[in-house]
Amino acid sequence: MPSRSRRDPRRVPTLRRVVRTRNAAMRDVLDTVAKVLDHDVSLLILGESGSGKDFLAQAIHACGTRRERPFVTIECASIPPELFESELFGYEKGTFTDAQSRKLGKLESAGSGTVYFDEIAALTPPLQAKLLRAIQERAFTRLGGHEPIRFAGRVITSSNDDLSGLRRDLFYRINVVTITLPPLRDRREDVALLATQFAKQASKTIAADAMKLLTAYTWPGNVRELRNVIERAAILEDGERITPASLPLDRIAGAPALVASAKREKWTLDELESHYIREVLRETKSNYSKAALVLGINRKTLLEKRRKYGLE
Repeated sequence: MPSRSRRDPRRVPTLRRVVRTRNAAMRDVLDTVAKVLDHDVSLLILGESGSGKDFLAQAIHACGTRRERPFVTIECASIPPELFESELFGYEKGTFTDAQSRKLGKLESAGSGTVYFDEIAALTPPLQAKLLRAIQERAFTRLGGHEPIRFAGRVITSSNDDLSGLRRDLFYRINVVTITLPPLRDRREDVALLATQFAKQASKTIAADAMKLLTAYTWPGNVRELRNVIERAAILEDGERITPASLPLDRIAGAPALVASAKREKWTLDELESHYIREVLRETKSNYSKAALVLGINRKTLLEKRRKYGLE
């Protein structure tokens, strides 16, 4: 019998197999994605930090017709503004002092694959304007170059719901289809499913009493925080099962008390977040990198929240 082709549809991963869920709202998200999976439309993924935007973008690429082409991620919040154009468009040899040879930019490297702009609202307005032009014209030039280069990639963008700094014309261009991921606290039935999956990846199982603690917690850092907790526990455990002894009980088991205080004192969501961030900063002795890891957010977001709540 002839061997199956690499393009055999029976071997193509499906969204439901890649993105596991038992939550109705999350199933609706996957149904929407499935309808546009193979259509050449721009997708905007919204959701809290750590809710799985990056993973969903990768899953869309892996399950679509562009899966055998490059998937290129552009982390808009981490690239310095003065370097963004050269990262995005590339440059010709001699364009500036350190340009010893031609460099291909992210758009050119993606070819006809997928370009994922993570936290697109972090771009400055001038950079947003240049990106908009490239997306509209489906072409760009390298810095120092003159010949237009065709851009045929699919554009997927993400944001943590704060789009106040995004140009309206760019918003309308990238917002053909919007996908909003629910936070993990609103898909509690997925906690055990995801925790089991992460533990399996680390060749571990989870004891029943440990799973009870995990499912009772509200996970303000969303899926990223859950993954970090399981990976940490898997490293600390000597045996095959993750037990409460390897979980950060001061955080996990202490969550109900924090929520109880919030209910008793009638805190707003901002007040609850402020108290939790203050506690994490205290436990990490104001080590912002460690605190950001615990909270499931990046360091920049933590510093912004610290300023917002006046946490000195």
